[in-house]
Amino acid sequence: MNILEAKRIESQNLREVTKEFSQLFRTGTFADDQKFLEQYGISIPDKKNLPNGYIKLWPQDFIVEEIALSGEVQTIYQDKFLSKKKDFFFEEPVIGATLVKCGLSTLEAVEELAKDLRIEKEKIKYAGIKDKHAITSQLISIKGGDAEKLHDLSLPYLFVKNTFSEKRELFIGGLQGNQFTILIRTEYTLPEKEFSLRLKKVQEDGFYNFYYLQRFGIPRLKSPSCGLELLRGDYERSVFTELCQSGQRELPYFQALRNSVAQLWGNWEEISGILDSFPLTFQVERKMIDYLIGRPEDFLGALKEIPEQIRLWTDSFITLLFNKKLSFYLREKKDVPNNLPFFLSRNQKTWDLYKDFLKEYGLFSMPLVLKNLSPFPFLNIRGKEKETKIFPQILDYKIIPEGVILSFNLPKGCYATTFLSHLFNLVSGTLPSKMSNLAIDTKANLKKPSLEEILNQFQEVVYLPSWKYSWRI
Repeated sequence: MNILEAKRIESQNLREVTKEFSQLFRTGTFADDQKFLEQYGISIPDKKNLPNGYIKLWPQDFIVEEIALSGEVQTIYQDKFLSKKKDFFFEEPVIGATLVKCGLSTLEAVEELAKDLRIEKEKIKYAGIKDKHAITSQLISIKGGDAEKLHDLSLPYLFVKNTFSEKRELFIGGLQGNQFTILIRTEYTLPEKEFSLRLKKVQEDGFYNFYYLQRFGIPRLKSPSCGLELLRGDYERSVFTELCQSGQRELPYFQALRNSVAQLWGNWEEISGILDSFPLTFQVERKMIDYLIGRPEDFLGALKEIPEQIRLWTDSFITLLFNKKLSFYLREKKDVPNNLPFFLSRNQKTWDLYKDFLKEYGLFSMPLVLKNLSPFPFLNIRGKEKETKIFPQILDYKIIPEGVILSFNLPKGCYATTFLSHLFNLVSGTLPSKMSNLAIDTKANLKKPSLEEILNQFQEVVYLPSWKYSWRI
């Protein structure tokens, strides 16, 4: 089933259940204050004194444009805004291109491309994963693809531009960084001087490079728990956690539905019937259930059906401990090292660095943990480390009545939301009634080419059929 068909089925079913259970579809407002963030190891100095900032009301409020290793920014715009063209030679083994998407994660976009091009998704490579609820652009490479088919793609969630020849495939981490253009909506017009000083301080002093909530699986934030069960070798519990444990930021309807699935545990066909009504929300869950219908007790095999998710879960737990260790240095007022290694490696010294945290989670033996992960050979278990402080490059900003538009560059491996959380208490969900939900052309406000063309391209995704009448530069 492609994403358009899945969306059609899910939208129809959602309309029906919303009429019957409207009270279970009320979206809450969620503030990332210090108390909440501490659950995920994030400790930011002076957090309580920061103003609230609402993000991602519309996809166009959050724009991410990848900066390639060459330093070239992969813009979201169509070709006419490019500074240079690239050549294409049919004899080269790999096609390079820029993928522009809206309302899809990178993993979902790759699956859709692979289906449309009729190739294995493993032949499509990328340097980094970009946000789902945003408009993003990034380089991809396709081995054995058809350039003409690529140009002829017509999908409402994505388009591909600027095909060129490449001698080798892309690899994870093969980028310089990302350029962001973000609208942060505020409850009042920010004082120019106060915001300017705060922004200058973060730019000069840097910010602590925590992994933000996206890493932990918004809205449920259960990815670290799934990863922990993998490390413990409890494969059934990992499957159960993904299927049945709801999160506090999940819609109440889906929380109740997961409770129903827990009551039916083991009745895979009956569970499948429930999940099939929502093929987008339960993409990962359905893959595992489809496997378990034929092999009811093979939970390890079910997990092998979702390799990308296994990587994300494992990384999620690893980065949770990174956050906790970084916060430990700050809380104890110890010197923070420039780089901090991840605990999952074959180096006993690295394991010992996290020993106290690992004991809290019932992980006592590095060899046993590595054995529990051995059924997943696609996991890259080697020593890695991450910078603990980042210095953002501020390109421009503009305070408007609705909030502030901020453009900046970050190196790879950094979250824009982590940077923003040093400037605001980030808030998601329903806007207060006094705040404007007006669509803003962030690019035009910063004297860049307008977003009008790109929004026309994604008009079926941004859910703004009348945006032309409420659009403000």
